[in-house]
Amino acid sequence: MRPPPKIAPPPIVVGGSVPLEAYAPPARILMVDDHPPNLVALDAILEPLGQELVHAHSGEEALRQLLESDFALILMDVQMPGIDGLEAARLIKERPRNRHIPIIFLTAIHKDPGYIFRGYKEGAVDYLLKPFEPDILRAKVSVFVDLWRKGEMVRRQQAVLRARDLIEVEKRGETRFRALTDSMPQCVWAARGDGEIYYCNRVWRDYAGPDAGMTFFDALDDDGLAQMQGAWRETVRSGHPLERELRLRRHDGEWRWHLCRVVPERDESGRLLGFIATATDIDMQKRIEEANRQLLASEKEARSQAEVANRTKDEFLATVSHELRTPLNAILGWTRMLRTGAVEPRQLQRVLETIERNARVQTQLIEDILDVSRIIAGKLRVNIRKLDLHAVGRAALDAVRPAADAKGVQLLSEWEEGSGDFCGDPDRLQQVIWNLLANAIKFTPRDGRVVLRVHREHSQVEVSVTDTGVGIAPDFLPLVFDRFRQADSSITRTQGGLGLGLAIVRHLVEVHGGTVHAESEGEGKGARFTVRMPVRAVAPQAIEAAAPDSEPPLPEESREIQAILQGLHVLVVDDDPDARDLVAAVLANHGASVRTVSSVDEAIVQLREKRPDVLLSDIGLPSEDGYMLMRRVREIDSSVPAAALTAYAGPTDHQRALDAGFQAHVTKPVEPADLALLVASLAGRTPSEVRPVPPEVAATVAAG
Repeated sequence: MRPPPKIAPPPIVVGGSVPLEAYAPPARILMVDDHPPNLVALDAILEPLGQELVHAHSGEEALRQLLESDFALILMDVQMPGIDGLEAARLIKERPRNRHIPIIFLTAIHKDPGYIFRGYKEGAVDYLLKPFEPDILRAKVSVFVDLWRKGEMVRRQQAVLRARDLIEVEKRGETRFRALTDSMPQCVWAARGDGEIYYCNRVWRDYAGPDAGMTFFDALDDDGLAQMQGAWRETVRSGHPLERELRLRRHDGEWRWHLCRVVPERDESGRLLGFIATATDIDMQKRIEEANRQLLASEKEARSQAEVANRTKDEFLATVSHELRTPLNAILGWTRMLRTGAVEPRQLQRVLETIERNARVQTQLIEDILDVSRIIAGKLRVNIRKLDLHAVGRAALDAVRPAADAKGVQLLSEWEEGSGDFCGDPDRLQQVIWNLLANAIKFTPRDGRVVLRVHREHSQVEVSVTDTGVGIAPDFLPLVFDRFRQADSSITRTQGGLGLGLAIVRHLVEVHGGTVHAESEGEGKGARFTVRMPVRAVAPQAIEAAAPDSEPPLPEESREIQAILQGLHVLVVDDDPDARDLVAAVLANHGASVRTVSSVDEAIVQLREKRPDVLLSDIGLPSEDGYMLMRRVREIDSSVPAAALTAYAGPTDHQRALDAGFQAHVTKPVEPADLALLVASLAGRTPSEVRPVPPEVAATVAAG
């Protein structure tokens, strides 16, 4: 801290001829920066002004300095460790005694208007971007120093005038408090140690009404009374000044905020005579502060919601890419092998079943996306007619029964007599029940049970699906029907899907005038989804015409490569059985010996038993993902060539795969011949006479 210039203190003159302007007190300027060379530079720039320059190396130190003394101006760096400049400014302005201190921010952040906007909101009077011109800084500081000096002169002039009045009053023997305070604009009173008011000025009498002589505590609300009783006793005991923001009641019943200051009054011997108190009306200021707090809270909430929506969108797009590419990989891969004659006759039936199953999966995914698009655009239509809801339910059960049987889940149904008559769209209602059943089967383990129940309750029909599955966590239960929401959207999730099925269910039920809700006692305790719809409550509407499906163009045939992988041992890691079978068949068709596993732990076991020549792994695996697999593999053998064969196709996914230790990152679907070339390239066995690895695959291979 630089020492202040030596200026003699002003003489206390009452009725004399020495002008106040003859005394020019030095202004204390607080300079806050965590970089000492910056403070040295500020010293050099501001030294010609002849003011007292005080250093603080952090926001915390600046707050301590302000507790000890007052300042005319604060120069504050924005970026500091701990409490930064913006937070320090907010804390400074929270203290009533510091609100008048101007703050100039010094910052090197040129391209972020958010900092400047927030700085002005926290009370900044100016912003200077580093590096700044010394003359400009000196000019700005000089302006605020002059304003402070003029304010000091006015305050000293008022002190002299009050002293003159006091002398005159004492000569006349009048009460000293009256002359000291009656001309002041605040509410002023004098009180004894018990809080009883024995003197008040005109402003307080106008404010308090005929009960102006009441105790100070009578004017407080409950909160103010609770905090002031203890503070008042401490002030009486210690004799220290007291300052509080309190709500005081006017004589007309209106409550208004005031800044209350209580100062002990003593005689010449130091004996406590009582207290002089002032109350400055700050109600409008408090209202503005409250409005600003609400605005900031609303802004924070809106920003939080926008961040959640943006993150949800990114997760959904990544999931869409993965879910669409996974079945497409099996369809294109097996189709390519059929066209090239690489499938044995005895495998033909299983291959066709695999293609059909994956085509149905992809069709359902696309239908879900289109339904959501129609819902958002308000173009989803229903064809209302009389129907048998029991028949609709049985059709939905028949559609999901193969999936339930394959998983070993028991399907049960309960049909209450007389509950089948309903008016609605049979296709859309079957879609509702199918989605609820499919969701229940997906999350119910083997030997579990799923029950579909339809019954009538007064004028409503109720359809419920109950399962004995994994249940729903309480924090996710309110979000279960939101679009794009999934309890587990990470790449290690154990269940697929887009998170759209239940959102579509909710909309279709609402179109029929009904409601749907979910309930669960917690994770591992199953779940129940209940649909309630009013009987014959929906007017018939025309159904939307479906657009004819367009036939996709046949893929271009790739050249067959004979025995390029002969003798190579390849380990394939993928949790999708269709994907594993396809990759194994493609590589075996080119001469490779293939082992397949579905998890990271199984892959590590196979790796320890026999080192593969090439490792192919999916990224999205249950429990541990492909990145973790690669890290564990590199701890065992750092030289195994490896490629990530995945449906996660973003640029960040590509770089993350290479950083994890994969030599290549290839997105599904991949041409069988290109996959064979990739494996051969990783093993260093691509012959010169064979066409090179295609650019779109070669570009993913890391150098070296």
